[in-house]
Amino acid sequence: MGLKEQLDYLFDPRSVAVIGASNQLGKWGFFILARLLESKSGKEIYAINKKDTEVLGLKAYKTVVDVPGPVDLVVVTVPFQGIAEVMHDCVRKGVKVAIIITSGLAETGVKGARIEQEMVEIARRGGMRVVGPNCLGHIDTYSNVRTVGFLPGVKRGSVALISQSGNSSQSVTNYAGQMGLGFSKFVSSGNEADLHFEDYLEYLAQDDKTKVILGYIEGFREGRRFFELAKEITRKKPIVIMKAGRTDAGARAAQSHTASLAGSDVVLDAAFKQAGVIRVEEISELVDVAVPLLGQPLPRGRRVGVLALGGGMAVMTADAVRREGLEMPAFSAATMDKLNSIMSHRWSRGNPVDPGGDNVSYEALWPMLEDENIDAIIITGGVGMISGFRNWVILPSSIKSQLAEARKRGEDAEIGNLEKTIELMKKHQKPILFTTHVSGAARSGRIHNKLRSSHLSFYDIPERAARALKRLVEYSEYLGIAPQRTMKTDIPHAVRGELVEP
Repeated sequence: MGLKEQLDYLFDPRSVAVIGASNQLGKWGFFILARLLESKSGKEIYAINKKDTEVLGLKAYKTVVDVPGPVDLVVVTVPFQGIAEVMHDCVRKGVKVAIIITSGLAETGVKGARIEQEMVEIARRGGMRVVGPNCLGHIDTYSNVRTVGFLPGVKRGSVALISQSGNSSQSVTNYAGQMGLGFSKFVSSGNEADLHFEDYLEYLAQDDKTKVILGYIEGFREGRRFFELAKEITRKKPIVIMKAGRTDAGARAAQSHTASLAGSDVVLDAAFKQAGVIRVEEISELVDVAVPLLGQPLPRGRRVGVLALGGGMAVMTADAVRREGLEMPAFSAATMDKLNSIMSHRWSRGNPVDPGGDNVSYEALWPMLEDENIDAIIITGGVGMISGFRNWVILPSSIKSQLAEARKRGEDAEIGNLEKTIELMKKHQKPILFTTHVSGAARSGRIHNKLRSSHLSFYDIPERAARALKRLVEYSEYLGIAPQRTMKTDIPHAVRGELVEP
């Protein structure tokens, strides 16, 4: 059985059994079974509990062997002392994949590592694959199989996430929900005693529901395999990675967390660049970069135009752009003529565009998109402000109805302007990143929904937008869409061995 067929049983099984299913609120076996039942995937769900005859309304079986029908996937939550017995039962039953939530194994030391190794040997003798141990579970939003007991913000979409950390994945999916980002698949890989990060990566490369692959990594089991896979995949799908454990202290923490091999950061950084992997520094950046990758054109260069609500925002955004190594060119003469005809005499007369106290005008944005000197746009403020301002001002009740009518007219006009902007963005192949400091109503109203559906979600500060744009530029340069800057990214021959597992 090939890897794809094996992992099909993980992401789209016919049946799932929870070993250690529980009626007790607070237990892993409670949350996981409850999530599986709530998901209404149409799969056969079984509860395995040695003591109780019923769990959450389901008949409970003492062992997985006692289940009358076939079981493709099991989720194991029993203490580590009982893992070997459970694995023998799974092999007897013909289980295809086991997700081991249980911790206390290789990440704790020699004794735990021995138990983990025994677990893997039993599984391999029976032709069964293992996710984890010490993991959070997994999700497939298309088959609707969800073995994660608690993970916020996971709606259907086109991004897949592989994470060696359960808690970190919660941060990613929570922020993704705020940014309107949906997932195709998620897997918490844990200690990777059997299935490795590289296995999931190979599988997701073939998954037509996945357009962008995100990863949180503390260390590699098969560094060279990762490098070879990434070189092939990134030509078709972006891979965005946060690699933790960069410092000595972080590497030690990674070892105790998931028993991962952190490796040389210098070597990994060079390997990522050569393989076209987009490396980010923070958890939130995984989402910040994924949003425009899904639906915006890649920039054809490093030249950025900035349109700001006011002078302070213009300065901050320009500083952020330059700190990321991007350029702020002058506009063409034709663009300057158009802007001069549109803006008042108070505008800044250059890049960045500061309207000098006037409202930010889409009429100013459109000439910037057409400018041959500009490859990408960052807009700071202005967009979505009609929705946001309603919570900022106190008005007498006598005019609230007029205000609501005026707001609707303003929103209708802005929706129309956004549609034209998106059309021009696609025509001229120039990404647009929006930054705004409004929240609440503005992040749930019609304008924001329009932005999110077009992969144009708000960034809360210009620094995040500029950093995300830098990653897009570097990926575009790797693909040859943007001119490549001269830089050496070859992995030094003397340390190539560091990419290989010991």
